[in-house]
Amino acid sequence: MKKIILLSVIMVAFVWGACAQGADYDKSGRMSSTFIKDPGVGSRVNFGVTFAPTISWMYPHTEGYEKNGAIMGMRYGINLNINLTQGKNYYFSTGVFAEHTGGKMKFLDIIPIWSLGISADSTPTQRTYRSIYLTVPTMITMKTNSIDNFYICGNAGLLHSFNLYASNTDSYMFGTELWSREKLASDEVALFKESFILGVGFEYSVTPAMRAGVMINYVQSFSNYFKGKGKAQNSFSKLDQRANIGSVEIALNINFF
Repeated sequence: MKKIILLSVIMVAFVWGACAQGADYDKSGRMSSTFIKDPGVGSRVNFGVTFAPTISWMYPHTEGYEKNGAIMGMRYGINLNINLTQGKNYYFSTGVFAEHTGGKMKFLDIIPIWSLGISADSTPTQRTYRSIYLTVPTMITMKTNSIDNFYICGNAGLLHSFNLYASNTDSYMFGTELWSREKLASDEVALFKESFILGVGFEYSVTPAMRAGVMINYVQSFSNYFKGKGKAQNSFSKLDQRANIGSVEIALNINFF
């Protein structure tokens, strides 16, 4: 919770500073009610596309659960940037994205053997979690002035995600044989996931109306991946499952001004 509060304060400070720089004053020193005009090339609002390969993992908070590696995923979609200042240094960034993420954990579980009509108790299980989300970011993006057509960039903000699909793939040993099973798990995964995002990178001005960029972002969810309250329990320990997702992504952006 302290991290969330600190992040919120930082975001408010960025927005306040950006608005202060972008405010228009009349000759008497009073602030005008009209927005300043962007004197640069292109419009005050620009849009683009983003494709971001990711590596994601899970932080378990349930007794008996351990991290068990990472998975490859991706985030892609359309971004929208609103210039907050005359110098094009501060932007409010949002958009619509599809986010493929998840992770791996290991734990003890009860495995039903349907063909024999029995169950294997306390079986070491390795599970891979995969989910697809519809994600809407709310971020502040900061950019330097041009350095030989390059711009150093940074962003900080939140990702608001709604679960569209979830599945689990289990692997476990029976004797000397490796077994696996896959099942849909949307009824166990929370509908809403809230995360913070923090990153740095650069843009290059390809033409006066187009920039291409690369951002390296760290993303950390702070809401439970699972529904909780008996909706996603371990069949062996009967404990509610709790975990967060962390990831690192390399975001490739093309923005049109």
